[in-house]
Amino acid sequence: MNITLRDVVRWPESPLYAAGGAGGTPDAALRHPDHEVSWPVLMRATAPMLPHLDQGALVLLSPATLAEVRPILPGVLRELRQRGAVALVADPDEDLDADDLDLLRARERIGPDLEAALIRLVNGRRTRLYQRGTEVDHALTEATLRGQGIGRLLAIGAAQSGRDVFLLDGQGRVREAGGAVGLPPREAPRPPAPSPDVDTPPAPVPDAARGVEWLLCPLGGGLPGWVALRGPLGALDEVDRLVGRRVAAACALALERAPAARGAARLSPVRRAALTADLLRPDLPPAERAAHAEALGLDPAVPYAVLLIGARQDGEAAGTGPQALRRAVAGRIAPYVTAEAFDARNGAAGLLLGVAGPEELHRVARAARDAVARDPAGAVAALGETVGGLAAAPASARQARFALALLRGGALAGPLADWHEFDDLGVYHLLYPLWGTPAAERFVAEVLGGLPAYDERHGGELLPTLAAYLRHGEAATAAAADLAIHRNTLTYRLRRIAELTGRSPLDPAQQLPLHLAALLSQLPPAE
Repeated sequence: MNITLRDVVRWPESPLYAAGGAGGTPDAALRHPDHEVSWPVLMRATAPMLPHLDQGALVLLSPATLAEVRPILPGVLRELRQRGAVALVADPDEDLDADDLDLLRARERIGPDLEAALIRLVNGRRTRLYQRGTEVDHALTEATLRGQGIGRLLAIGAAQSGRDVFLLDGQGRVREAGGAVGLPPREAPRPPAPSPDVDTPPAPVPDAARGVEWLLCPLGGGLPGWVALRGPLGALDEVDRLVGRRVAAACALALERAPAARGAARLSPVRRAALTADLLRPDLPPAERAAHAEALGLDPAVPYAVLLIGARQDGEAAGTGPQALRRAVAGRIAPYVTAEAFDARNGAAGLLLGVAGPEELHRVARAARDAVARDPAGAVAALGETVGGLAAAPASARQARFALALLRGGALAGPLADWHEFDDLGVYHLLYPLWGTPAAERFVAEVLGGLPAYDERHGGELLPTLAAYLRHGEAATAAAADLAIHRNTLTYRLRRIAELTGRSPLDPAQQLPLHLAALLSQLPPAE
C-alpha cells in the first residue's frame, strides 16, 4: 500500500496544494491523483541539476532555478517525465505550464528546508501506514481465527480508520454497518451506486449533497459486493485505503466460510491445531480429509500454501520461540491465515494460508520475510508452493519441511525460503525430487565412496570442506576463509578427499559429480 499524489495534497499538515480545479476536494485539480509518490527532490540551478530520481519523485523548482531553466523548460519537463517524476512543485505566484506532470504549489518559499520538511513528512506517513497495517492485520487475524462475524470485522475497520464502515451487496445496498453510525443497515446512509469496475487503488467517490465521500473496496474472490468507508469530503487517505482493502479481504473470507465457520468456532484451539496437522498428512484418507475441512470451516477446493516457522537450531527453545513468532507473523498477514498447527517432528509452528492470487502471495511472503528477519532469536521460516486445494496441501507442507531443514543446516541463507522465488532455494529446486530416493543414495555412494563414513568417525570436516571449495569456484583462499582454516589445512583436506573418493576436487572433470554428490549428501534425512 503506497502514498499517492492525492494523499500528499489531502494531508492537513502538507506544505503543498493543487491550485485550480473545482469539486470541493483538495485534489480536484490533479490530473493523475492516483500516481504513487516516492520522494521529494530539489532541482538545482547548477550541474548536476537533477540528482538520482526514483520513480514517483516530486521535483521542487525554486524561483531561482526556474529562472535558469526557463529557456529550456520543455526539454527539462520531458526529461523529468522520462525519469519517472510525477509532479512539479513551484511557488504560488509562478506562471508555469507543467505539461503532463501534475503541478503542485508550495505554501512557503521553495528551498532545502522545504525539501527536508517534505522528506520528514513522507517518512512519518509511511511509518504510520506500516504501523497501522500491522495493527489492523493483527486484529483481523484474531477475529478470523476466533470465527467472529462480519460485524466484528467492520468494527475493527471503524476503530482503525476512525470512519464509518459498511458492507455493501452486489447492488450497493448496505448489509451491515460498523462504527459510529449506530443505525440498522436499512436506515444507514447509502453511498452513490458503485461502478462494477471499481478497482485498485480505490478512489474516493464524493457525495457533495451530504458533505462526505466514500471509499469502495471490492470484496474480491469472485464475491459481489464492497466494503465502504465514509469520511468528510476530501479527508480519506492512504490509511483508509489500507484499512478498507484489508477489511474487504477479511469479509470475503468470512463470507466464504460462513456456513461452516459457526461450527468451527466451537472447536478448542488444541482441537483445531490437531485437525490442521492431520490435514497436512499425505496418508489421510479422503473421507477424513473432507470431514476435517468441514469441521474447520475450510473450502477444500481453494488454493492453499503452508508456512513453517522454526528456530535456527533444534533445541529446547524450538517449541516456544516459533510459536511466539507465529503469532507475530500471523498478525501481519491477515486474513490469509485459515488454520494453525504445530509440527512436533521438527518443532516448527505452521500456518495454513489461503492465497488466491500472486499479489496476495507476494504480500504474504514479504510480510513473513520481514517479521522473521526482525526476530532477535534468529528464527527461520519456509513457505511451500501454492497448491490447488486441501488434498494437495501435504505437498506444500513437505516442501516447507525440506526448506526448513536446509535453513537449519546452513545450506540456505534465509531467513525465509520461499518456493515461489528461485533464488531462495537455487539448485535445491532441482534436487528436491531426488530427496530420499534410492537413486540419490546410489549416486552419493558411488561418487563419495567412504568419505561420509570417514566424516562420521572423525568430526565431519571433509564434506563441508569439499562443498565450500566447489561453492567458491575452486578459489582456495576464499574457501579457506569461509571455513576459518589455514590454506595449508585446506590443501591437506583436499588431498584426503581425493584419497577417500578416488576423485580429485582439482580435476575439472570430477568437480561436477563431486559437487552434486556433496549437495545431495546435505539434504535432510528422508521422511
